[in-house]
Amino acid sequence: MLHLAGKIRGATIRATDGDIGTLEDFYFEEDRWTVRYFLVDTGKWFSGKRVLISPMSVKSAWTRAEIPVGLTKSQVWNSPQIDWQQPLSRGTETQVLKYYGYPWYWIGGGIWGAFENPAALVAQPMPSTPHPDGPVVDVEKQHLRSTNQSTGYHIHAADGEVGHVDDFLIGEESWRIRYLLVDTSNWIGGKAVVVPTDSVERIDRDRGTLHIASTRDEIKHSRPFHSIEEAVGAAETGPPFVLI
Repeated sequence: MLHLAGKIRGATIRATDGDIGTLEDFYFEEDRWTVRYFLVDTGKWFSGKRVLISPMSVKSAWTRAEIPVGLTKSQVWNSPQIDWQQPLSRGTETQVLKYYGYPWYWIGGGIWGAFENPAALVAQPMPSTPHPDGPVVDVEKQHLRSTNQSTGYHIHAADGEVGHVDDFLIGEESWRIRYLLVDTSNWIGGKAVVVPTDSVERIDRDRGTLHIASTRDEIKHSRPFHSIEEAVGAAETGPPFVLI
């Protein structure tokens, strides 16, 4: 099953003992195009405190309306305070994951440790030290990005500009961003198309651009986007998921 990020924003985050807020944003890792956290605005519940929650907390299927997490309201309320004026560093991530007792996702050959989904990773034991053996990660090369801030990035094909990022298609179990929804209306024909993230070669944060391997002609002749099922195939989406 795939979900459009824009359709999920505003969904209620439901703890084991009540609601804790609404989903405001997703933070994804550029290198592996995987959502590592969702940002929750606790609003009326916790005086507007904004918190990061890992997909490892999600315990069952999630929808546009609700994301159930295996956490209590008290756990969320007492989670580490984050300085939103600073980049999201590996040190901050370590604090958050250690607080919830979650293993480190960045060690292993899969997109979630040695696995392909967060449910499998969270079933593993917590490392005994806050800085387990493994390659040292440069904060500047970590590339955690906000989907809100990345929406609108201009798409550059191999031979020129083709459109801008309009949305992100996220896998329900893996939390991997499989496709970008691209609006080409001001460039090559006035339609929305999906572009696989596997074709992305680099992101230029300073210029707000995203470079893909496809050509303008390939994008121009791709199928217009009307529904997720039609665009990527029923095998990836489960039951039909039609845009409203």
